[in-house]
Amino acid sequence: MSEMDEKERVLEQLTGKAMEAATQGKWDSVAQFYDRRAQTGFLTHVSQEFANKLMQVDIWVITRIREVQTLTQQLLEEAQQHRRKLDGVKRQWAGQNLVQAQHRLSI
Repeated sequence: MSEMDEKERVLEQLTGKAMEAATQGKWDSVAQFYDRRAQTGFLTHVSQEFANKLMQVDIWVITRIREVQTLTQQLLEEAQQHRRKLDGVKRQWAGQNLVQAQHRLSI
């Protein structure tokens, strides 16, 4: 196996592991695999065809990250809406006397 083939194999493995970690939602691992890939220094010594192959995976991972970020943002916004509603209920109950609040809880 030539030195170039070995470098490409290492890059392909690290990229594949990053993709697998992204599929599983292991974002710290994704970052670690990309850091390790960058630290190899091999990326500047690959063919354009091989670089394009890696970029396809990179684009998939970036898309996945953006999807998860969007979903996370939506969930955070929903949580804030629920929190505001609960705060409103707490304020309403705080304004009632204890007997009225206990009666409502018993219904």
